[in-house]
This record gives sequence, structure tokens and C-alpha cells, in this order.
Amino acid sequence: MVDIKTVNIIKITPHICRVTKRAIQTALEYEKVTGRKLGITGEIGEVIACDILGLNLLVDPIAAGHDAIDNEKNTYQIKTRRGGSNSGRLGSFSKHIFNYAIFVRLNSNYELEGLYKVSYKKLKSIIENHPKRNPTMLEFKRVAENILLFRKNIKWIAQL
Repeated sequence: MVDIKTVNIIKITPHICRVTKRAIQTALEYEKVTGRKLGITGEIGEVIACDILGLNLLVDPIAAGHDAIDNEKNTYQIKTRRGGSNSGRLGSFSKHIFNYAIFVRLNSNYELEGLYKVSYKKLKSIIENHPKRNPTMLEFKRVAENILLFRKNIKWIAQL
């Protein structure tokens, strides 16, 4: 377990959400003008997950080995994919032990399409089956809980 008092955290505030939405607008405009991506998908997914789930984002996720922490000191690794199909792999999970993994699925406009949560215990054998510790999206979703099924009026959900 992590001592929440010894790690530097970022509480997701309405101001951070507004700044994140501006970053999304800038990234989409940049992509439209240049045809290139800014590479902010992971950061956007982490802010969205932390905002919805009430998690605290870590200032230095590399050193800590996880991206977020809750008030009960549970640790989270967060993976995000944007656009495309449901095929493909998630990014590699670190070898650090964590309590939960979150998968954030965004459409091409960075709007939330899916939010999945699974315990490390359920995911561990799947991660270890891959040399790069990067399971497919479908493998992750098979063992995870779809959090959006149980929540309504989430401000990050794509307007259909």
C-alpha cells in the first residue's frame, strides 16, 4: 500500500477539467491542420478516469509505478485508447503491483465511450501471458466491469 501523505497528488478540479477540454480542442485543431496527433490521449484518459471515479492523479506516475490513488490508498494503472476499432492492444503495464486497472475508451473526438475497471488479481495472469505485458482490449474487457453501465449523466460521455 502507498502512503497517500508521502506522494504528490493532483486533485481533479473543475478548473483542471476545463483546461483538459481546451487541450482536447487544441489537439483536434492541430490534427485537422497538420494530420498529426499531439499524443495526449493517455493524459486525457487519466483526467477523465480520475474525475469520474474521484481518484487523485499522481504527479510522478513513473516513479510510483501507478497513475492514480484513491482515498483508501488503492493504486491504479490507467490505460487509454482513442478511436478505431475494439481490436488492438493496450499499452504495457508496469511490473509494479497495483490494486486496480482502468481502461478508458475514447472516440476520435476524445469523448468517452467506455470505462472499465478490474482488480490486479483478475488481470495479473492475462498481463503475464504477454511478454510486453500489453493485453488486447478484448482480453481486458472480458474480465473487467463496465463502469458506465452503473452511472448516469457523466459529463465526459459522447453526445449521441
